[in-house]
This record gives sequence, structure tokens and C-alpha cells, in this order.
Amino acid sequence: MQKHNKTKKHLIAIKQQKKLLQGSHICSICNKCFGSKTTKWRHEKQCNYGESINKQKPTENEQLRNQLDEYKKIIDTLVTTNNSLASSNKSTAEASSKTAEAATKSMSILKYATTHMADAPPMTEINNEEAISILGYKGEDSTLSKEQQEHINEIYVQSVVAHYTNKNIVNFLSDMIVAYFRKPGVDYKKLSSIWAVDVARLSFIIMSTINKDGEKEWRSDKTGKLFKSMVIKPMLKALDVILQQYIKYKENWHIKHPATTVEEMGKLMLIRQGCVELSKDIRYQQFERQLIKCVAPSFQFDQFMKKK
Repeated sequence: MQKHNKTKKHLIAIKQQKKLLQGSHICSICNKCFGSKTTKWRHEKQCNYGESINKQKPTENEQLRNQLDEYKKIIDTLVTTNNSLASSNKSTAEASSKTAEAATKSMSILKYATTHMADAPPMTEINNEEAISILGYKGEDSTLSKEQQEHINEIYVQSVVAHYTNKNIVNFLSDMIVAYFRKPGVDYKKLSSIWAVDVARLSFIIMSTINKDGEKEWRSDKTGKLFKSMVIKPMLKALDVILQQYIKYKENWHIKHPATTVEEMGKLMLIRQGCVELSKDIRYQQFERQLIKCVAPSFQFDQFMKKK
């Protein structure tokens, strides 16, 4: 900057600027500076700056009207906000009331179960054998030959894939879960380890072991988290294994069975594709919450109390 300030070009510009300011002529309308009286006079003849300012400047009545309009907008905004807050507070109060009612109901059922259903067995995470039993799968029977196991697997997988293709897999599996835990003729008051206390919120109570000595107690299971980890996940994992067995059984099928027709091969490919897609949905946990939601009404405690 110092080097620039010493240049000839800069010094000439400064000199011209000083000269202009010393002998400047200012427009009486827009305050613009001119180097000569003639230039200023020509400019003032055409300068409409004052007119444009006057046009833009509102009258006193217009100013009052504008202020009233602004006040009206502010009042309307305040009224709308107040109504919105009142509605929001009402909804919040209603939601809080329902939550409190649900919590009270859950506690009362938990207390009842602790007092009157203390003999119920504790629920533990199901093992593979129990998961296979829930699924009603017979393909792992050790008394059967490999060919028989493979045939049972094929029939079973075809049924499962058909339900999956027809968007009925959740109902299909939930019926199996309910049938396993709600067998006919069972005294649920003594033997049921799970109850749904709030179907809408998927809230359960589950009899659980609390220490290594085998002591047990009824525990609250909000959103069915325990039920999902103990039953739903192991069952779906076992189903995934069954699907993978089918895919393995049918590897290189056309080579092992050269007499297979094009029609049969096409059907086989469709079933294998269904297995792959269903297996992917299981691993991405697409059915877990849907299954809990579907089975909850069958474990509803209120319905049990009505039957008593």
C-alpha cells in the first residue's frame, strides 16, 4: 500500500480529487458533486431524485394506516400462537393423562400377578430346539434319512415362501407363537409366563429369573423388548437357518438331476429367490415389531380377567 501511495498514478488521482472538492458544485436536490457550475446546472434540470423521494414518502394518514395494519398482524399472530399453544397443552395433558393411566394399570396388573400368579414358570430365551418346535418344523428329526429331511424342508419352505409372497408371513408366524404359548386346556393363571397389559403400547409383564439361585419375579416389559429378545429373535434366526438349508440343498440341482424340466427349474428358482429375500428381511429386522404387535392381543390380560 505504501508503495502504491507513492506512484505517479495515485498522486495524480489524489490531486484531481482535491481540486474537484475545492471547486466542487453540489446539486441542491441530490447532493451530488460536479466539477463545474455548467455541469451541475445541466444535472439539476434532469434530476428527479427529490420527486422519487416524495413519491415514496407516505402521507401522515398512510403512515397511521400502515401502523394499524402492522398492529393487526401482530395481534392476529398472537391469537393464533395462543390458540396453538392451548391446543398443544391440551394434547400434552391428554397424552400425559393416558400415560399415567397406562402406568397405573400396568402397576396394578403387575401387583395382581405378583400376588396371585407367583407359581408361573420364569421365561428364558428359547433355544434352537424350542424355536424349531414353535415353527412346527420336522426336518431336523434325526430318525429320518437325509432324503426325507430334504423333502420335509422343501415342503415347509414352499409354504413359508408362499405366505411371504402373499404378504401374510407375519400372521403365519404369529399364529405359531400364540399356539405355542396358549395351548388349549392349560391353566394360564399358573403356567403363563407372559401377559400383555397394554396392547396399544405393546407393554407386557414377564415372569423372569432374577438371580443365579433361581429366584423369580414378574417384571415390566415395555415395548416388548424382553419378549422380542427371548422369543422373536431366536425363532426368526431358526427360520433363517431353515431357509439357508433349502438353498444349500438345491445348489447345482440341474447338474445333480439332469432330467429336471424347464418348468420345474423355473419354480425352483422362484422359491430360492423368495428364500433369499425373506432371509434378507429377517436379518434387517423387518418383522420383529410387527410380530409383537400381532401377537399382543392374544396375550391380553384384560381378556383373561373377563373369562374368569
